[in-house]
Amino acid sequence: MGQERRQLVTLGILMLFTAVVVGLVMLVEAMIAGACGARPVARNPIAALELLFTGKTNGYAIAEGCVVPVVGIQVTAAAIVIATLALVVLGAVGYARWRHSDAGFVAELQARDGFANRREVKKHLSAQAVLRNAPTLRPALDRPATPADVGWPVGKARGVDVYVSIEDSMVIEGAPRGGKGYRILIPAILDWAGPLITTSTTNDNLTATFRSRQKRGEAHVFDPQGLSGLSRTLRVSPITGCEDPLVATQRGRAIINGTALGASSSNGEWADAAATVFARLLHAAAIAGRSVDDLYRWGSAPGLARGAVDILRVDGTPGWGDGLESVLEGDPRLLSSQWFGVQAAVAPLAIPQIRDVLSPTGVDAPFSAAEFLVGENTLYLLGSSSGAAAMGGFLSALLDDIVEVGRKRAMASRGARLPIPLGLILDEIANMFRWESLPRVMADGGGRGICTLVVLQALSQAETSWSAAEASTIWSAATAKVLLGGGGDADHLGDVERLIGYRDRQRTQRSWNTEQLGYSTSEQHERLPLMTVDELRRMPNGTGLLSYRNRRPVLLELDGWTERRDGREISTGKRDLEREQQAHFAAQGRDV
Repeated sequence: MGQERRQLVTLGILMLFTAVVVGLVMLVEAMIAGACGARPVARNPIAALELLFTGKTNGYAIAEGCVVPVVGIQVTAAAIVIATLALVVLGAVGYARWRHSDAGFVAELQARDGFANRREVKKHLSAQAVLRNAPTLRPALDRPATPADVGWPVGKARGVDVYVSIEDSMVIEGAPRGGKGYRILIPAILDWAGPLITTSTTNDNLTATFRSRQKRGEAHVFDPQGLSGLSRTLRVSPITGCEDPLVATQRGRAIINGTALGASSSNGEWADAAATVFARLLHAAAIAGRSVDDLYRWGSAPGLARGAVDILRVDGTPGWGDGLESVLEGDPRLLSSQWFGVQAAVAPLAIPQIRDVLSPTGVDAPFSAAEFLVGENTLYLLGSSSGAAAMGGFLSALLDDIVEVGRKRAMASRGARLPIPLGLILDEIANMFRWESLPRVMADGGGRGICTLVVLQALSQAETSWSAAEASTIWSAATAKVLLGGGGDADHLGDVERLIGYRDRQRTQRSWNTEQLGYSTSEQHERLPLMTVDELRRMPNGTGLLSYRNRRPVLLELDGWTERRDGREISTGKRDLEREQQAHFAAQGRDV
């Protein structure tokens, strides 16, 4: 316990003792007055204490004939003293427990000098702060802007609702089951005022937000692996649009880089070669009106791809047919390495269910990225990166297509910014696929109206999909970083400790001097981390740390979506969709 705290405790004890003594004096005199009909006059200052401890009434001038209830006074006083001591003990025990509780831990953090105060939060992170940039961020808005139009809601701090400008890329880092979805992601999906793409390996976010997003615009679910539990989901062909060689090249690269080969830092040259080959196969299928069945057959083995060479030579981009043939006729050992990525990309097409999802028919409304971007529409991308049905490549390609269309539209718009910002809430993306464009979009997308929120369990998770340098770029490009408790990477938490800065503490030390027979007092100034690695790890659920640009860090209070004003309505939609999902999965079980 520090010197200041000891002084406060000593002062508190003295004040309590004084209050008890005064209270006992008042009790004694009140009970005598009640028995005698008149307030007694004390002959000395300790008359009341003398009566309590010795039972003598000589200290008071009492009316003749009055019998003082000495025993009653003593019993009542003893009961009050015992009750007071019990309350003090209970209070001390309760305070000790509170100090070691989550609430006490957070209160102690909030009291430290170094976190943003209420004035700073209101100035830089409040609803009023983000609304100041509304004319720039939402130039085409034909109504008064709301905070949700121009800011990500990320909880409360110092009693102020905190918003981060949609111009800022954001990373949310937290351990599994730390409340990321319940407290941040689901509210962000619900409130996003514009076209939105969100990813996940589960359907938790989908279930909670789908009905609400349907009220804003069209809600699409691209779920080739059947994780959503919905009977009707989006069907998109990877071949559509690949008549354009630029589209074919971009899509081929996105599909290959979304596979395990693209995530490998040691096989970059083979990923590039595979992307080139796959682009040519996509181009051949598009110009000849072929299906994903043909794409699967061509990609399964080099010998089966010669039909694509003939198509490219007759109708394809000049030189592409010869280029593909040179690969097929090249060194067999190199061909095997080059074709490895192509085979991995088409492997999921061996499953009829997945081929069906990638083969829209005339009854399926075609998906248009351009139309998607003009309203408050939603696209849920669900998938897993593991197993033979891994769909990372095709999920990556769809995401990449829409973002590229958005980027081109932004360049042709006023201020080189999308009229309606595109939101990317990328939950579990590191567990789904490697989106090659993510570091670039994090760095410059906000200025184009492409607003990114990435969710990671740990920064090292990003390094498994991207290189260490790219993962560092993702982290550094996020001008808003939200850290939740439970992290286990001490090195990374050490970096966060240094990132959020330090605090000064002045400590008074008192020591006994035997030579001078007296006490000496000295003051020590310490430079301590604002939060240590252990304290960063210990942050309880419902608490987050926000590091924003060049501002002082902010301790956040994070409420769950069930505590929102529209929480009951959201819960109703969630239950409705859950019944549909359960019926769908039950029907699948009967079919099996």
